[in-house]
Amino acid sequence: MRQNRWLLALIVLSLGLSLVSPGLVVPVSAQDGADASTAYILNMRTGPDVTYGVVAVLEPGTALVLEGRSVDTAWVLGSTADGALRGWVASLYLNYEPGFAAANLPVSAEIISAPAPPSAAGGESGSVDGATVAVPAPAVDPAAGVLAEVPLISMIGPRAREIFLHGQSLGNNPRVFTQVGECNIRSQAYLVPFGAGNYNLGPYADLQPTIEFFNAPVQEASNSWWYKGLTMGLGYTAQVVIDATFADPSVCAAGLSLLECEYERTRPSVAIINFGLYDVYWLTPALYEAALRQVVETSIDYGVIPVLTTFPTCPGDTSNWPSDAATRNQNRAAFNQTVYNLSREYSVPLVNLWRATQPLPGCGLLADAGDFQHISESTSPAGYAAFDGVENVYGFTMWNLLTLQVLDELRVNVLQ
Repeated sequence: MRQNRWLLALIVLSLGLSLVSPGLVVPVSAQDGADASTAYILNMRTGPDVTYGVVAVLEPGTALVLEGRSVDTAWVLGSTADGALRGWVASLYLNYEPGFAAANLPVSAEIISAPAPPSAAGGESGSVDGATVAVPAPAVDPAAGVLAEVPLISMIGPRAREIFLHGQSLGNNPRVFTQVGECNIRSQAYLVPFGAGNYNLGPYADLQPTIEFFNAPVQEASNSWWYKGLTMGLGYTAQVVIDATFADPSVCAAGLSLLECEYERTRPSVAIINFGLYDVYWLTPALYEAALRQVVETSIDYGVIPVLTTFPTCPGDTSNWPSDAATRNQNRAAFNQTVYNLSREYSVPLVNLWRATQPLPGCGLLADAGDFQHISESTSPAGYAAFDGVENVYGFTMWNLLTLQVLDELRVNVLQ
């Protein structure tokens, strides 16, 4: 069965173990007749969102009988196989029985009437909807909030399939993706190793078919992994790619924005989108929201699945250039919240890179050197995509792993 092992790696890196409230843990229950079982320690909630109360904390291997799903299939409603507990669980953290498809469950909006359990002693109970861990108080990063409980990969559901099929009617290539963002996304440390064959999948060998799937030529590049197109560049913000004044008239038709021109040139089915690390220096939350919303809507209009990505943040930015540091730090939290909100509003995939990089040195940034704009990378190119523990040290290696995993989910569940 396919498993989301990146969550386990993140939990081990963060704490080495999981602490849960006494009396709330449901023991392993392997029984016949179940539709799925939990892959990790998992919260069962009263509703299909991390904002709902916790009914119980399920141990890995807990058998579940499922009866419904959320519209995007990110959450499923069910009961433990013994009938003792009923509630919602995050679908990405389940191992399904052969032949069972959560997408075939009826859509439900039921909210379970059950009180939230008490917090674990010694700190606030913070669940990651993979696992419940002890969260020290107070939080050190103002960007922490709902993102601390949002899965690392989510919102891959029927809407993504609808966008893909619209793109097919326009002639988009299912084996092509592109990237939209600032200089970090343009880095040779990001995704290029998969095209160059310079990677080590380690325990993620099941991702190899996805590397091979996206091997169609793109413009001058041999495949999408190598390709660095028009919509990424030094200092780019979300506003730049939607403004036609930045488009090169020798390449783009009059009136097209960089984003529109890129989509017409490459006809991708997926766009990996990451803005924020530079936007916080130049845009207000309102301008950022408006620009990123237009990026999402333009992508959907072109039949391109927009994969939104939260960006790493780290406490300690005190520079007052070119704007006030306190305001900028608040904006980081606001911008990442916008990324999450737009993902939910448009039901498009989300990669929660922010949460994945929080346990890393410098929060996955070069923050220890006072650089809060650039993602950290291995000192050797061999480590850019080496998933043998290096992903728990460098931001780019973790980002490569998550991007490969979200593309794998799309390949299996949407693009074929």
